[in-house]
Amino acid sequence: MAARQPFTDTDTADEAVRATCDDATTCKRFASSKGYWKDPYIQYFVRSVGERKAPEINRGYYARVRGVNNLLDAFVRRTECNCQIINLGAGLDTTFWRLKEENLMPKKYFEVDFPTVVARKIHNIKTKQPLSKPLIETHSTDSLLLDGQSLDSDRYCIIGVDLRDIVTLDEKLKRFQLNPEIPTLLLSECVLVYMSPGQSSRLLHWAAETFHTAMFINYEQANMVDRFGQVMIENLRRRQCNLAGVEACRSLDSQKERFLQSGWEHADALDMMTVYGLLPQDDVARVESLEFLDEKELLQQLLQHYCLCWASKDKLRLEPSEMSSSATESKTEIFNVADGAVDAGEAAAAPGPRNKTPGVFERYLQPCLAELLGTTLFVFVGCASVIGNPGANGVVQPALAHGLALGVLIAVLAEISGGHFNPAVSLSVYLCGGMELPLLAPYVVVQMLGGMMGAGLAKIMTPADRYFNATGAAFDILKTEQQLPGAIFGEMAMTCLITMVVLLVAVNSKTKTPLAPFLVGCTVIINVLAGGDVSGTCLNPARAFGPAVMTNYWTYHWVYWVGPIGGCLVAAALLRLILGDEKLRVVLK
Repeated sequence: MAARQPFTDTDTADEAVRATCDDATTCKRFASSKGYWKDPYIQYFVRSVGERKAPEINRGYYARVRGVNNLLDAFVRRTECNCQIINLGAGLDTTFWRLKEENLMPKKYFEVDFPTVVARKIHNIKTKQPLSKPLIETHSTDSLLLDGQSLDSDRYCIIGVDLRDIVTLDEKLKRFQLNPEIPTLLLSECVLVYMSPGQSSRLLHWAAETFHTAMFINYEQANMVDRFGQVMIENLRRRQCNLAGVEACRSLDSQKERFLQSGWEHADALDMMTVYGLLPQDDVARVESLEFLDEKELLQQLLQHYCLCWASKDKLRLEPSEMSSSATESKTEIFNVADGAVDAGEAAAAPGPRNKTPGVFERYLQPCLAELLGTTLFVFVGCASVIGNPGANGVVQPALAHGLALGVLIAVLAEISGGHFNPAVSLSVYLCGGMELPLLAPYVVVQMLGGMMGAGLAKIMTPADRYFNATGAAFDILKTEQQLPGAIFGEMAMTCLITMVVLLVAVNSKTKTPLAPFLVGCTVIINVLAGGDVSGTCLNPARAFGPAVMTNYWTYHWVYWVGPIGGCLVAAALLRLILGDEKLRVVLK
């Protein structure tokens, strides 16, 4: 980013803030490689896709890219391309090349950033033919104006300058044919927040005073006064990134107010959760099908702590609703732009229902109903497999039935409830930040109810003699106290394994994978095969509770609570202390 605290090039803090350019570009490269949006040019700035990024990060960048692009494209269309764009702190952004490809080129596109970032970008443009060719095609002479800190053509210009130095910024832009008389769009993404309030205010004042008709799009943090926001600030501070301008990020109102106080006529702002809900529903559904996402609450929190704020002034008397977008209809029209005609360079409106912030039903009632259904079906299949296959072959069939049933149910219900179906799993997920506290007790209640319903369905389905011979699939393998130490240890160890797998593949950002249902199901099969003759391999208090209620068999039933709960606590501790990523670990960050 071009906006820096006044450190020298060798300062650790300056390097950390500068590194945010690479972080953002790497995240965009990964998300585009997964199909969240098309960007054929970003590969020329980042050599490899890099390590896997969490689904909530990818969806956050999707909302950011789509939201910014829709606002920017709307401005260009409404001015019929008779405008100029200034990307402040542009980093390795590829918007110029996208606009060229989609026939939405403004009269001139300017990029401004820190000189070292600009030097890197110029080197990439010079050495990568797919980047340089569009510049040459839109240039009227044989050579481009080029030096170590700037590159200028008829339609594209990149300048190395510190955004705090308004005099030099103004001088360099005008030297490269900036025209204050035509409509101008200024864009900044996570730039102003690294400047002090005074520095960013002077930049906004300069923009408002310089251009007669202009729009300023700003993407950055918002609602930073709560606990989640403070954790974000602290995490960045550990990386030596000081959010010097975070005072303006207290709320959406504070974001709008700083523009209005700096000479802009209109200002509006939306948090990114709202923007995400205004995007075309069919494209959002496509994106949500790309990767399994367990931490929906984390995604919602992330999106609520970033915003798009746009301000405008209109001396040419363009239509006020189009410039200010203050009406609800205008916001919907701008953000609800389909992506189906990218190749033709045209975007079409996508009428129909919008995605909204989840209500009480989707946040609380629906997940509990999904857990009830999933637990019922899991226990039903598990009990039926045990009742229908007693004797010497009683381990193999239950192992396959339990594991396959759980894998299938997780695959189809995880997007609704997380696919726990087990009080031990719910407890461990909560302890590792994967679910809200208000859901924990209801989950346990419906899981126990589901265990009883599943055991009841198995009793209805199976012949009475088989049901009696198998003790209704209750865990009756423990007959003497001598068996207890091995059984308790086995239940703890194997529950630790299954819950650790769940936490690693579905909660821990660094190791999340779409293969979660398959891996969890396989782990259950392995556990039952390994420990079925020791304790019966319950691993799930709900699975033990349902048959016990149906048959009134309670001998050593407590083992199937103590073992699984103890195992899940060990697994949660392993993630929190050793195996979790930086966000999850509580030590050695």
